[in-house]
Amino acid sequence: MGSLMTTAALAALMFAAAPAAAMTACDTLASHPEDPDKVGPGVEPVADLKAAIAACEAAVAANPNDRVQRYQLARVLFYDKQTDKSLPHLQFAADAGSQQAQFVLGYITDEGIQGVKKDTCKVEDLWVKSARQGRFAAQVSYANHVMTGRFGSCTQHADAAEIAGFLEAAKKQAGGFGYYAVVLADVLARDFAAWRAANGK
Repeated sequence: MGSLMTTAALAALMFAAAPAAAMTACDTLASHPEDPDKVGPGVEPVADLKAAIAACEAAVAANPNDRVQRYQLARVLFYDKQTDKSLPHLQFAADAGSQQAQFVLGYITDEGIQGVKKDTCKVEDLWVKSARQGRFAAQVSYANHVMTGRFGSCTQHADAAEIAGFLEAAKKQAGGFGYYAVVLADVLARDFAAWRAANGK
């Protein structure tokens, strides 16, 4: 028995030995400052779209299943108004679990930016997934849309208790986004508590 490694010990050893994701030129030129998955420091705005697109296309060609590189390529293509080329990469990253891509695709769809077809229930689906992963922007946006009735025609994924949890989580991380984010999270939490009481939730 002494010579056998337990599954847990083997997993721990494999995890410890796994190298950190290598930073690509795409990470350096195109990562979003608020993306929890980012490897680079984040840039806003993107200084050189042409260079960023080339770098991210190379990164995606080398690793097409990397959701971070796919999101970053989508980001710079969208900024360059190459919307039709951007959206499949953004959708891939969202489907692969990128909370940043889920929020951004929801935002673009909600606002109909650059001619993207509006679809409120798609927004609801994307934002609840992002909010459940802890993305501040999705947590506050989801709660606001519920209170204003924007998701009324959708099969709502989160009940009132879960949404209150989103807002509590948002309050805890709001300081990282500055003073106004703290105020926003606090106001929305109070407004949502009043909304729950008024609607018997």
